[in-house]
Amino acid sequence: MSHSSEAAFREHLLEQLAFFDKESSELLRKAYPDLAKRDAIHELITGYCDHIQAYLSGDIIGETDACVWIGSVATIVDEIDGTEERYKIVLPHEIDADLGHISFLSPLGSRLLLARRGDRIEVDSPAGSYGVLLFETAYER
Repeated sequence: MSHSSEAAFREHLLEQLAFFDKESSELLRKAYPDLAKRDAIHELITGYCDHIQAYLSGDIIGETDACVWIGSVATIVDEIDGTEERYKIVLPHEIDADLGHISFLSPLGSRLLLARRGDRIEVDSPAGSYGVLLFETAYER
């Protein structure tokens, strides 16, 4: 990764930390009246923010395209029929189904967050449970 793209990536991570610092309590309160689900999402956000902090402090090196961040495009392969789909993982206010932009809070987005290439992902959706393989991930701003 070039120095300028590394700097842009770090800046994006800092913006995400600021977003979560300011918005996560309200986001959780409004979107998740069910306390058990709220706790699970809070844990997801906390773990993600901890991962960002570890990256920014230098404890994690070279993970820009090794795992799925908010801002990454993930290519997944359906375990049953082998079809490929691409999704960009975004913040809730950036969702655009026509462009394949899904929230990190969606059933698939939450399972992909911080997943690594080659991981098998089990997704529980309203339509039922299904498995996918994370084939590729690339960070895009």
